[in-house]
Amino acid sequence: MPLFEPSAPFEMLCPKSLGIANELVIDDDRFGSDVDGAALAEYSQLFGLYDMLCAGDVVADDLFLFQYRKFISPVIGGGLESVSPWVRVLTPEMAPPLFPGLEQLAALKSRLSVGSVFDFGESLSANYARVHVVDDFVMFVAACAESSQMSSADVKSFATIRGIIPSPALCYIEVDLFIRIMRILKDVWEHYSAHYQLARSGYQRRVSGYLLERLHSYLLCKWLLDNTEPDIKVWQRYVITDSLAVSAPGTVKGNEELK
Repeated sequence: MPLFEPSAPFEMLCPKSLGIANELVIDDDRFGSDVDGAALAEYSQLFGLYDMLCAGDVVADDLFLFQYRKFISPVIGGGLESVSPWVRVLTPEMAPPLFPGLEQLAALKSRLSVGSVFDFGESLSANYARVHVVDDFVMFVAACAESSQMSSADVKSFATIRGIIPSPALCYIEVDLFIRIMRILKDVWEHYSAHYQLARSGYQRRVSGYLLERLHSYLLCKWLLDNTEPDIKVWQRYVITDSLAVSAPGTVKGNEELK
């Protein structure tokens, strides 16, 4: 459940039942015994939502997607500065006034609102190798090349782009655009899962989620730069934490914020 009280009603996407009225259970084990659905992280539930929207089991014109401890907001500069320049930190008590309400969301004119881009100062592939297993990125790029959803130019740009939109799944988005993004991500993941994915343990277990996050970010950056989807707004990204540790004057580091 959210670490704060959202200021609008919401549906809870979850891999197991929480016994609440507003839950939509999308099980990580639905892919069969050969696939670790938990390796997808939140993309397991996002793919499930995509399937339900395509089937008409869920009907909506637009979505505001947030996580139990993260959301984006049109309110810029609230909260406390973080050691990570792309996010600001909130306590659970600080969060509700900054969470967008139904009237704010209904008044939006853009097709998509996301958090800001962070420039690594190096390629996406080089940066991935710093904290993850680079072999996985190489094999994921191979899956991208095999997918009918990506051109050779897309594959090259994906591996060499310098920036990322951290947590690109946190967004306000029109449903047709959400479906377009998830169709590409799911197709690439199916190639990767069937032919290339190696099971990882510990922090690296969510390898598919890490890779899909980067491809998701690339697609948004590409469409913004080439004017495919020009109507993209940039909102503030927030993370909620129960404990704040002062790390420098005017900045804080949340206990979960860098994951």
